[in-house]
Amino acid sequence: MSIERTAHPYIVRDPAIYGGEPLVEGTRTAVRHIILLFQGDQDPEEIAASQHLTLAQVYDAISYFYDNEEEIKHYIRNVSWNS
Repeated sequence: MSIERTAHPYIVRDPAIYGGEPLVEGTRTAVRHIILLFQGDQDPEEIAASQHLTLAQVYDAISYFYDNEEEIKHYIRNVSWNS
């Protein structure tokens, strides 16, 4: 299986990582994780530094969330933290 591109330049789906959950390309950082940090009052600069991402990657993940809120909320509700 191959990596699936999304409409967002830094966000992909890789069936081999978290079952194809949206993540930042070239990392194992799921969009849901970035959103949980963002909703927990970390600003994008803090998230970028703590997750070893660029600010552009963080903002793209946040943008992906706003374009796909129900999908990411589903992952937040249903995915184990051990994944």
